[in-house]
Formats: sequence, C-alpha cells, structure tokens
Amino acid sequence: MSGMSLPELFSLYGQSGFRRFERRTLERLIEENSQMVLAVGGGVVAEDETYVFLLSKCFTVWLRASPEEHMSRVIAQGDLRPMAGNAQAMDDLKRILAAREPLYRKADAVVDTSAQTVEASLRELRKSVTASP
Repeated sequence: MSGMSLPELFSLYGQSGFRRFERRTLERLIEENSQMVLAVGGGVVAEDETYVFLLSKCFTVWLRASPEEHMSRVIAQGDLRPMAGNAQAMDDLKRILAAREPLYRKADAVVDTSAQTVEASLRELRKSVTASP
C-alpha cells in the first residue's frame, strides 16, 4: 500500500511509523470491504487502539502455534532475520509469545495449528466459526 518494502518502511519511519501506517491501512480495508479474510502480523496486538479496533470490527481468529513452529515457518519462507546474529532468538520469541498470549486470547476463536496440516487447521477453524455466537 505504501509502495515500499517493510525494511524500507521501518528504515524511514521506524516502528511507530509502521504502526501508524498499519492502523490507517486496516481502517481503510475494513471500511472498503464488507467481507474479506485479512491476515495481520502477530505484532498488531502491540498497538492497543489498533487491536481494539480489529476486535470490534472483525471476527478474529488466533492461529496459535508453538514457538518452534513459528520459527520454522518463518525460516521456511526464506526469512532468516529472526536468527541473524541472535543466538537467543528462540528465547526472545518465547518471551514475546508468552507476553502477547493474553491479548491473542481476546480473539473470537483460537485454532492451534501446531503439528497440524493446513487441512486439519482449516477443519478446526470451521468448527470454531460454526460454534461462535
């Protein structure tokens, strides 16, 4: 939406600038689309106003996974940044996920994707959506 890559965006505007851009983009997408599937990064919970906005406007799902699975998925996508020069990357990830868990739990549904195929996770998501009020 900005025409910039994430590294460029962070380089020019920093974390706070990225979060402002994220909020404006989410607001615009939700305003312009009555129905959609929107995947947001796990850090969206770090901005209280943005997360409250999402919780109030969307049916939210926390796709839960173990820290090890998070890391392996990121690496499998070719993103080596979490490990680059950081021997404690896994410990850092575990701390981040533990700190965010109470926020993630505010989602309308939780689907644990750990050690699950995409198909099995989709079945669980369908059950969660059907069971929600």
